[in-house]
Amino acid sequence: MLGIIGAFVLRPPTVELATARTGQAVDVIYASGVVDYVRQAHVAPIVTAPIRRVDVAEGDWVAAGQSLAQLEDGPQQGTALQLAAQASQARIAAGRTRRLFEAGFAAKAADDETQAQARAATAAADSAAARLRDYRLTAPFAGQVLRREAEPGDLGTVGTALFVIADPSTLRITADVDERDIARLKPGIEALIRSDAFPGRVFEGRVSRITPAGDAKGRVFRVRITLPADSGLPPGMTVETNLVTDRRAKAVLVPSSAVRDGVLWAVRDGRARRVPVRVGAVGGDLTEIRSGVAAGTRVIEKPPADLRDGQRVRVAKTR
Repeated sequence: MLGIIGAFVLRPPTVELATARTGQAVDVIYASGVVDYVRQAHVAPIVTAPIRRVDVAEGDWVAAGQSLAQLEDGPQQGTALQLAAQASQARIAAGRTRRLFEAGFAAKAADDETQAQARAATAAADSAAARLRDYRLTAPFAGQVLRREAEPGDLGTVGTALFVIADPSTLRITADVDERDIARLKPGIEALIRSDAFPGRVFEGRVSRITPAGDAKGRVFRVRITLPADSGLPPGMTVETNLVTDRRAKAVLVPSSAVRDGVLWAVRDGRARRVPVRVGAVGGDLTEIRSGVAAGTRVIEKPPADLRDGQRVRVAKTR
């Protein structure tokens, strides 16, 4: 009985092998981000006045300069008309004095004074007319009205956005990248984008800009990623991005489960051999081996924790 138990205990462990192969290895930096618009504006009044009229609804497309809303400008209209009339009278008086001066019936000082009064009155009228434009809210560029917070009779106040306008043809992703990885990034590198809303799909983008200053509290840098106009990713959606910093077409790849603490186990002549390796890119299924084993080497896919160098093993299968 003891001999049978001893033979059972000494039986070599059974292992499964995988063959190291060549393939593409990719170095990536992971970052989460949000889809947003490249061009988006919050339109707010620069004067406080009741809203007289609203000219657009949410979802409307507008042209650059198109009216969005008109604030109540009655008092300002009156002021502008009064100053315009005063400017007209001042110019008439200045013209009359100039003719008298040229004919020798008025002093130079009188001509200078009336000319100055005409210029001042005209400037005041022009300024009042310009202030009238402050009571009209217009679209800063062509786009779509995403949000409207204005109704006739409401009070429009300085700095409070009444409309959000965006250009839907220009989308981007704003992602936060850990400061430890920022030195590996540069504009133009490829971005692979995934979203839970589109399982199995991978969207492509490009890093367009890296902010020159990071967030000291969060220890991140903001990265902008451009998207094609037909990507189909809606603004406001949270996405996962993999920023590709390098690709190697003929890398040596092994199952990630075969690597443990920088060591692989190869099988030679029926015995397990411990092989220290230098690991490169690490993925969920495959890991790149920079040095230590070559393509074609058979390695133990899931080495037992108590495996010893030189120990005999039995191979169950190889893939």
